[in-house]
Amino acid sequence: MMKLAQHLGIARYEADEHYRAGLAAFVRRDLSKSIQALEAAVALLPRHAEYHAALGFVLLDDKRQREAGAAFERALKLNPYEMLANYGSGILAYRAKKWLEAMNYFTVAHAAQPKRAETQYYLAMVNHRVGKNSEALVWMERAANAFAKTGDRRQSQCTAWKREFQKLLAAA
Repeated sequence: MMKLAQHLGIARYEADEHYRAGLAAFVRRDLSKSIQALEAAVALLPRHAEYHAALGFVLLDDKRQREAGAAFERALKLNPYEMLANYGSGILAYRAKKWLEAMNYFTVAHAAQPKRAETQYYLAMVNHRVGKNSEALVWMERAANAFAKTGDRRQSQCTAWKREFQKLLAAA
């Protein structure tokens, strides 16, 4: 019966409904409802990488790092270029101080969505952590410009980091 429902698109429709409900709950900051809805979407369409990645991101926001990592891993097995799964895996690697691993994930995430300011910010920070402050400055300038275009308050963080990188480069 499930194969017939998938063939007719019923499972896809229901999964998308759960997915949208999960995203809406995330925006409302109702993480438990978001996780429930995204898990339902994954159960209906387990081969859809985006659902696993979104679930991982909500789990990460809920401080459930191990579960988030597992969800990102499932997403990347289905689609190695899934942006959110690479971004989330990059955050996990960055927090674990695995700088080169984080750089690899953020590089793939950036290739998937090159205008995403958050990825540019993390690429700056990873370059800084590995001692490449000139590259860090370039990435941070890009992030600041991208945040400025959307009026995001994180632009001020970027400005502070740019000054720090400039000081480090002047002292070198």
